[in-house]
Formats: sequence, C-alpha cells, structure tokens
Amino acid sequence: MQRFVPSETALVLGGGGAKGAYEIGVIEALEHLGIRAASVYGASIGALNAALYAQGDLSLALDVWDNIRLSDVVSPESVALAEEAEGLFDHPEKLLDFITRNAQKKGVDITPFSSMLRRCISEDLLRRSSVRFGLVATRFPSMSIVEKQLGDMAPGTLHDWLMASCACYPALPMQAIGDQRYIDGGYCDNVPVDMAIRAGAKRIIAVDIGRSRAHAQYDRRPNVTYIRAFHPLGGLMTFDPERSRRNRILGYNDTLRAFGHLRGTHYAFDPIDAQALRSRAQDFVCKLTLFESQQSGRKHSPLFALLEESLRPGADAIDYFLRACELCAQALGADPARVYTLDTLAASLRERLPLDRADAMLGSLLGGRIGVLFAPPQPDRALVLSCLYRLLQRESGFSPLAMRTLKAFPLELLCALTLKEIL
Repeated sequence: MQRFVPSETALVLGGGGAKGAYEIGVIEALEHLGIRAASVYGASIGALNAALYAQGDLSLALDVWDNIRLSDVVSPESVALAEEAEGLFDHPEKLLDFITRNAQKKGVDITPFSSMLRRCISEDLLRRSSVRFGLVATRFPSMSIVEKQLGDMAPGTLHDWLMASCACYPALPMQAIGDQRYIDGGYCDNVPVDMAIRAGAKRIIAVDIGRSRAHAQYDRRPNVTYIRAFHPLGGLMTFDPERSRRNRILGYNDTLRAFGHLRGTHYAFDPIDAQALRSRAQDFVCKLTLFESQQSGRKHSPLFALLEESLRPGADAIDYFLRACELCAQALGADPARVYTLDTLAASLRERLPLDRADAMLGSLLGGRIGVLFAPPQPDRALVLSCLYRLLQRESGFSPLAMRTLKAFPLELLCALTLKEIL
C-alpha cells in the first residue's frame, strides 16, 4: 500500500444528501488502515461530514448517521414538499412549475437540520483542530463557485457556510450570508478535488457519492485514490437509519478494496480466499478464451469486453474470474454489503436461481428454442440464467442453433458459463 503522510494527504468528500452515510464508512475504513488526512474538503453533505472528520470524533459521526431520519432534516409539515422537490432532479421540466407554485410560500422548513448542525458541529473545536477544513458553495444567481477555508470565514459564520454548502435548491432553501445568497456547492463542484490540489495536497482520497461521476480525469492518477459507490445508495432525501447503516458498510468495504485489502471490483472478496483461486482463475480464463475462439465469424471478444469494462490495466486472472463472478452476483441481486469467499458467493447465487422452474422448461429448450427465454415484455433474468446453467450442466455446451440466439445476449451467456464453473 502507498504511504500516506498526513501532512501531505487531503480527504475530499462529495455531496449526495442522505447517501452521506457511505462517506462515514470510508472514514471508518481509513481509521482501520491507519490513514489520516491533515486537511479535509467537502461539498454539500460532504461538507458536514468533513466538519465531523475535522472535529476528530468518529463516534459522534456514527451516532449522527446511524440515527438520522427525514424528521431530523425538515419539519413534519415540509416532508411532502421535500419529497416532491427531490423528484425534480429526475424531471427538470417540472422545476419551473414547482418554483412558481411555491414562490409565495416559505418553502421547505429545515429548522431541524440547522439545529442538528449546531448540536453536532462546534466552530470552536474546528478552529482549534489540527485538521484544516474547507468547503464549496455556489453563489446565486451568478452560479459561480465559492471556495471557503475555515480561516476565511468570519467568526461565528461556520454554520451559515455549512448550510450554504448543503442548500440543495429547490429541495432545500437558499442560504443568505450577508447580502449574498448561496445554494449547494455541488452545483459547481460536487467533489472539490481541485480545491485540495490548489491548497497543496500531494495525495488525495476523493469520495464521490453523486448521481454522476464528478472528476473522471482523476480516476487513474497515481496521487488520487478515487472511491465511488457502485451500488444504489438511495435518494437524496432517503434519511433512514437502516439504509444509512447499509451504505456505511458499502463505503467501508469499497475503501478496503480501493487500498488492496479486499479483492473485487463491484463486490468485496476475502483476499486470502481469492489468492487461493489463482489456478482455478487461470483455468477459467483459458476456457473462456477457447470458447470465444471457437465462435466463427468473430472479430472481437464480447465476453472479455464485458469483463474489461471495469478492470484496470494489468488485471490478473483472479481479477477476471472475480469480475465474472460479480456479473453473476449483479444479475441475480446478491447482497453487495458483504465480504464473500467463492463458496459463500456460490451459496448465495444458488439460493437465487429458480432451478425447479428451469428444470420444468428444460425439455422445450433442448431443441435450441432458447429464444423463448428472451421474449418480451421483460425477460426474467434469474430464470434465464437458471435455464442456461441447466442446459450447460446437461449438454456441456450450447447447440449451434442456441448460439445464434445467445450471441445477441453476451452478458447472459457469460454468466451462464461462469455459473457452470462456480456452482
């Protein structure tokens, strides 16, 4: 693992509303690994988590996120309005109507959120902390970015700036500071990596929980460890303790994986168990290579292309094998908030395969009528994989007629071939 000198290391936490529990899982994992940052920067909910980090009280951060509910963010009278506002991010065409209908109202009441901030974040503690703190907000209506280090904030205004950075308008109201109005920092830079770079950080750990990747250009920089959730974390306003605890586990596992303490790409695998799979993984890669070479008229390798979409350059046979296993896990809805061995993953996948239904259909499929599995309106992916797996078990391969159909469904084909190897 790379050596992280605290004075050279910055932690950057992105915005994402209720998904912020994921970032606390990241912080837990960093503590476990003994990695500490001397500076922390945040946008939106990431600014709140950054302030919690700078205070140095992980137990407080855990308590906040393990118990937070929507009622801790908005008043009971504003719950329906806040939920409606969140839907605007998927339907921007409704934004003008929402603003017009609510222009004469006070809008969403976030008094509970403001009170929680003041209870949890001590400006005095932050100003005495050895960890430098900064955040971003967006000036309105110019939509220009405002980067604020704690030292640049007038005494007594920290909570105002936190509210400004978190002002996810129109779901949450704007924040006034002096004669200026501000909205969520994520509108300008949802993961303020550049702020950390300009402040002199040499190594950066960036956590991105936004709807879309904020800084793809930093994905492979040797001085940036970019951690992004691969699995759904819920909505911006889905403040729920159970969801928060699950998201925290995902953040913890993703961080250990990012630093090489777990294997896998989208799921987490025990590294010792994974290392013991080397011979089996090499055999799998050889079989898959042979299978693709036997398919006439192929000028490319669609099965390997599926694997390599998420693998970094230099991936070994174990990475390829585990990625194939992950695609099966994703297709069958296996729980991503676990650390798997190959045996526990196989058991989980077997539970999700409707093999009895597949056995009942097997007779009609043996003649190559696999196309019926993919008939509209929506194929049952678990049933498709069960049937293909049973066919491979029985026939050791697919007929030429079946292959003509399966060539149009490379993911299902790859998953079936993988299931045959691991079940």
